Amino acid sequence: MTVSFAAGALTVSALLALSTYVAARHYLVDQRERIATRQAFVDASVVRDGLLTAGARESDVIGSVSPPASSDILLYRDGQWFSSSLREGSASVPPAVLSDALSGTASLAWTSTSDGPGIVVGVPLPAVRGEFFEVSSTTELAGTLSTLSTVLLISALVTTLGGALLGRAAARRLVAPLDTISGAAANIAIGKLETRLPGTDDPDLAVIVGSFNAMVETLQDRIERDARFAADLSHELRSPLTTLKASVDVLVRRRHELSDRGQQALDLVEGELERLRQSLEDLLELGRLDAGVATLDLAPTDLGDLVRHALMERHRGTDPLLILAGPVPSSGDATPLPVLVDKGQIHRALLNLFTNADVHGEGLAAVTLERARDQVMVFVDDAGAGVEPTDRERIFDRFARAGSRGSRPGSGLGLSLVVETVQAHGGAAWCTESPTGGARFVMRLPLLMDDNDAPDRDSDAGAQARPGDGVSHGHPSDAVQPATGRSS
Repeated sequence: MTVSFAAGALTVSALLALSTYVAARHYLVDQRERIATRQAFVDASVVRDGLLTAGARESDVIGSVSPPASSDILLYRDGQWFSSSLREGSASVPPAVLSDALSGTASLAWTSTSDGPGIVVGVPLPAVRGEFFEVSSTTELAGTLSTLSTVLLISALVTTLGGALLGRAAARRLVAPLDTISGAAANIAIGKLETRLPGTDDPDLAVIVGSFNAMVETLQDRIERDARFAADLSHELRSPLTTLKASVDVLVRRRHELSDRGQQALDLVEGELERLRQSLEDLLELGRLDAGVATLDLAPTDLGDLVRHALMERHRGTDPLLILAGPVPSSGDATPLPVLVDKGQIHRALLNLFTNADVHGEGLAAVTLERARDQVMVFVDDAGAGVEPTDRERIFDRFARAGSRGSRPGSGLGLSLVVETVQAHGGAAWCTESPTGGARFVMRLPLLMDDNDAPDRDSDAGAQARPGDGVSHGHPSDAVQPATGRSS
């Protein structure tokens, strides 16, 4: 809009300046020609009267005339030229003017003088058998037109600048509501459904604001209703699922009484039932998070201990995969990596990441803990082929599968639950590429800082990494490697 206003102002001012200049030039030139013609006839009559005097010489007669300072007189008589000054000669008289004078016709033409452009007026003097010419310099007219053009040009530029400033002010005023709407829409897109547009006194905008807020209200109600439905459905399914689980457990205890085919069927039912139970638990937890009814039992916790316990639970042994990287406190510190989290939810999220690496990534390769300023990063590397860049965001969608991972068992809810849980704790989770070539899943949580614990100025800038930036942190080659020997 600013450019449009500036272009419009430039066009209008240019047209106005051009028309003004053309009109002014035409008027000034016409006036100058009239003055030159009138002065030439006056001086010609003086010269004629002087030459009619007996014994008068041409040079004396011309010298007795007092033309304006910017004018010179030329007389052509009996084939000879006479001039009132040395500045101008017969070369200043165009052939057409000379021819008209010789034929008895007065005429005017523009010519070149020693001072620049000028006007020459030819007047025939038949009474004395001569032709009178007066050459007038138009230097002052050229200066006036030059000044006028400069003033008009400056005026056009000032007008253009004023138009641009006016357009910018108008654009800000007109676009400000759009910026507000854009910001509100961006907040809603990232899940802040409570966002609303502020009221306005503008009657035109009031309709838009009201419609927008009503739309968001309807959207929020629908999302919350869907979330409550999923949570309620998952809750209602727990009772029959529990009954099924108990029944299958009874069959498992009587497994020896079944035939081989019966045992195979029982194993299949038991595995699928466990998968259904896990999916139902994930759905129930996601429904709580979506509906905003999930409560966080926050407590100061050592994230390193949480990671170790999750590794031991998943791999039924010690934690040889754990790597400490970056400026972490000594192992003698009671809380080397303190975070304020719900232990159960973060433990579940870690288990989901480890399970995802084992099931979909050819096995868990390494888990790296890294402190970066006021945040702590957990890197989970697998031994698979990695995740395509185009799928690294989509795999966090519910029931999403990517590449060869889509053929593996699983509900497709584990990673969704991870990102929802971490975001509820003020952190973030994303997928990138592992330095070893596989997939790397990153969990970032804010450190619990006390009054005397300032962020480490020399720590890695990895805390500034954003989801999806593809920046790897805590390269195993830079980490403190544990003792060899792995358990699974």
